[in-house]
Amino acid sequence: VLLHDEVKQAFTEHRSVVCHDAKPFMRSLMADGIDLSFLTLDTAIAAYLINPSKSSYSLASVCGEFLGAEPTGSMESDGTFDFGGTDISAQSCAEAAVFVSRLAPVVLAGLADIHNESLYADIENPLVHVLAKMESAGIAVDTAALLSIKDRLTAETQELTQLLHSIAGKTFNVNSPTQLREILYTDRGLAPGKKTKTGFSTDAATLEKLHDQWPEFIGPLLRYREVEKLRSTYGEGLLHEIAPDGRIHATFNQTVARTGRLSSDQPNLHNIPVRSDEGKVFRTAFVAPKGCSLLVADYNQIELRCIAHLANDPGLISAFAAGEDIHNATAARVFGVALGEVTADQRSKAKMVSYGLAYGMEAYGLSQRLSIGVDEASVILKAYFEAFPNVKKYMDDAIVEARRTGYTETLFGRRRQIPELLSDNFRVRQAGERQAMNAAIQGLAADIFKIALVRIDKLLTEKDFLSRVVLQVHDEVIVEVPDSEKEVVGPLILDTMRGAADLSVPFEVNAAWGDTWASAKG
Repeated sequence: VLLHDEVKQAFTEHRSVVCHDAKPFMRSLMADGIDLSFLTLDTAIAAYLINPSKSSYSLASVCGEFLGAEPTGSMESDGTFDFGGTDISAQSCAEAAVFVSRLAPVVLAGLADIHNESLYADIENPLVHVLAKMESAGIAVDTAALLSIKDRLTAETQELTQLLHSIAGKTFNVNSPTQLREILYTDRGLAPGKKTKTGFSTDAATLEKLHDQWPEFIGPLLRYREVEKLRSTYGEGLLHEIAPDGRIHATFNQTVARTGRLSSDQPNLHNIPVRSDEGKVFRTAFVAPKGCSLLVADYNQIELRCIAHLANDPGLISAFAAGEDIHNATAARVFGVALGEVTADQRSKAKMVSYGLAYGMEAYGLSQRLSIGVDEASVILKAYFEAFPNVKKYMDDAIVEARRTGYTETLFGRRRQIPELLSDNFRVRQAGERQAMNAAIQGLAADIFKIALVRIDKLLTEKDFLSRVVLQVHDEVIVEVPDSEKEVVGPLILDTMRGAADLSVPFEVNAAWGDTWASAKG
């Protein structure tokens, strides 16, 4: 039915299409050469803006919340429709369409109530089409490189298994917590850590604490776990996701993260480790086709720039405006030393404080990250807030305002309800305060990146470039660019990202070219 000429014409020419969870539908149509580009309302995305804390935005769930009723014959579990040829599926689709038409005015009124019409129309709605195009395009993969990485990791896990068996004096299943408990706590007699429902824990945190009691065993065991996770999750996982066209077509989600951030699954390309060499090597398998290069462009310290703007802190604003190394500048103020006298340790601590604040981290969390006492961490935090008093005031005011209204709000109007602030449980209230401190920061960063992504796609489309966005990871965009377009497209994308929003501090965008994601990423 969808491929009938009149239906295709309706989808491509109709100027007002309302849909629920439109992106999978758009992507499937793209595979058949149909571009559904006139979406005016996605009721799932609208419902997400109104209430970003739901666990599901399926049609049944959203209708249940907003209409008090849901499709009786619904055959969908994730918000997409079953377009099979049976009478039952036809009836189900018809009923779903009726519910979407009833839902549309209700969620539009909901967007108006929270003044989110512009946020939806200018950012979230066009983003649906951008993400569908990204998913449809996918990113090229070097299968041979992935196989080689997987084989190397497999060989290392086998070597580590043999080593662990030798040290323990017997064979055992390295992946079995029960058998590990017997070796660690019964055979070896180590002092056990925390206890779970099934016995004493063998998790990473516990093993780290036990390390010095039996380093020759626990060291290789921790290494085994790291390598085995890389092997199974990425070595094998990515190979299974390669499509017949030699590309990986991941899914990008608009309605998962409460802060407004995008997420990824099938596979989750956002979670490929950045800091370890083993994680970085996977990026060598993501490649540009012949005659093209990958442009990797990412916002530098966008969350800290958001903090500087929201807090209107003169110290942070002046450091960013002067183009100073922000972590050096922060360390100099916090530790009371000249810029040229900041040590690597001081810079590292200042960096951890700065990024921790973007996630509402307090003294205990900082102490855990820096492996120092809570008292020392408290002193560092106190010194930071004395050096940048407007940041402390902003954090305190954010909590007070969220407690008063029940939600936080970004500069672009994105709201996040925080009912935890009213909880009788102290720990729950503390968690709510951390959310209140970081939600507007994370949300603003998310809004800015989404604006940039929409504008980049619009630019490439309107100017008829062959370049296309193929991947998004956190604050980073990866664009597949024909070599003939590099000189023109590169500067245009950087200018677009730098001009995504007008803050009191400038945006800095790191950009590099490469024939693989790894070579461009550095």
